[in-house]
Amino acid sequence: MPMPSFPNDDLFASIVGSLSNGIYVIQDGRAIFLNDRLGEIFGYQSIGGLIGEDMYSSVYPDPYSAELFRSVNEQVLTGSMQPTSWGQPCSKADGTPFWIEVEARPIEVGGKPAILGLFLDHTDCKLLGQAMHASQATLHMLLDAMEDRVYVVTDEYRIVYANRKMMEGVNGDIKDDPCYKVCRGLDERCTDCSSEEVFSTGRPSYKEFFNHRAQRWYSVIELAVRMPGINAPTKLAVARDITVRKDAEEKIRALSHRLLTAQEDEKKHLSRELHDDLGQRLNAVKIGVDTLADDLAAQSPETQSRISYLSSILQSSIDSVRNLCSGLRPVTLERHGLVRAINSDCTQLAAVHGVKIDVKCSGMNKIKLDHHTEINLYRIFQESLNNVVKHSGATRASVTLVASHPMIRMRIEDNGKGFDTLPSARGKQRKIGLGLVSMAERVELMGGRFDVTSRPGLGTRIVVEITCGEQKSCQ
Repeated sequence: MPMPSFPNDDLFASIVGSLSNGIYVIQDGRAIFLNDRLGEIFGYQSIGGLIGEDMYSSVYPDPYSAELFRSVNEQVLTGSMQPTSWGQPCSKADGTPFWIEVEARPIEVGGKPAILGLFLDHTDCKLLGQAMHASQATLHMLLDAMEDRVYVVTDEYRIVYANRKMMEGVNGDIKDDPCYKVCRGLDERCTDCSSEEVFSTGRPSYKEFFNHRAQRWYSVIELAVRMPGINAPTKLAVARDITVRKDAEEKIRALSHRLLTAQEDEKKHLSRELHDDLGQRLNAVKIGVDTLADDLAAQSPETQSRISYLSSILQSSIDSVRNLCSGLRPVTLERHGLVRAINSDCTQLAAVHGVKIDVKCSGMNKIKLDHHTEINLYRIFQESLNNVVKHSGATRASVTLVASHPMIRMRIEDNGKGFDTLPSARGKQRKIGLGLVSMAERVELMGGRFDVTSRPGLGTRIVVEITCGEQKSCQ
């Protein structure tokens, strides 16, 4: 039976042909209209021979999920169900499993009731990808076999489905209690609840949280879905226990902390050895050579010149050892603190490299930092300034260090060439230098926030924020 004509058949065909949805019209159980997109979704070469055929046995290609499709359409047709949309597994004409979203509403065609429906291919829904071709009973069996917690929640925080794993760890009555009570044993909505975001955007939400009642870490993905028979927005949640991974990460962080501490201790030891041993030896040799020069003052100019040359080499070696010691163990930092060390280094770097460096420190005289925090902040500053003078090509830079309880904020900016921190055209993140990785690791170990902002030709800004240490009164 052909679809009744419209006042402008060309316009109708153009509109329907441009839609990304498959469209069907069912009357008396038969397909009286199908668009080409529906044929593409189901994998048919042509839909011409399907018009007038039984929709549920001849047109709809998957006999395993046809009963759900037929049942919902007939309930909408008889008025026992309001116009609705739902998701269900399906198979194409060649047996390929996929996932569809269907919307159905009653209409009239030729004075007789009919159903207008829309199909949308949701093959990219990966949460239930392995269950797309299964019947509803098999789908439940597959979900129950999962070691992840799978459940469906309405916008009123009621759980309307839970798999076996979810049922094992509940903290309340799953039929009557809200999800925050069942999942975490709370009497109020979770502070990190993402329901509003999921329902308003339609995009999947990812998060990690610690369940204090169970003392376990979980990674959760949430996705808005439509459940047949549920006249309310719902979301599907899959929670995976990641406690083992979190424990491993904590051990790695602790190891990194110990390694950084060991590195600083080793640098301090090497600095002391260089200064107290090699440095003293070089000084002694330098004094001896200078004394020898005085004793040989009557010798030829050539001999005096050679002795003077040896003395200058020794002095250069002594200076090199001092610079090495300063890099390994910043004496100014140990003797005078972070602010003096930063000011001293900026003055030296500006003089040597010709870069104008503005320094502003505020509120630091009220803060007492422990040794590890102070050395970590100094190393971050040191690495940042090293990048500015050696790699950025900058002519101007600024260092700002501000303490405002309960935070310390350090910002280093330059007007250099910058670099691209955005993903490449292939969607991959640009390679980050080891210096930045080391800085980020130090900030993470201090429990702070690290941010790098840079664009080619627009300079670079590095921001570090950490919690203040013990406060003391201003002197």
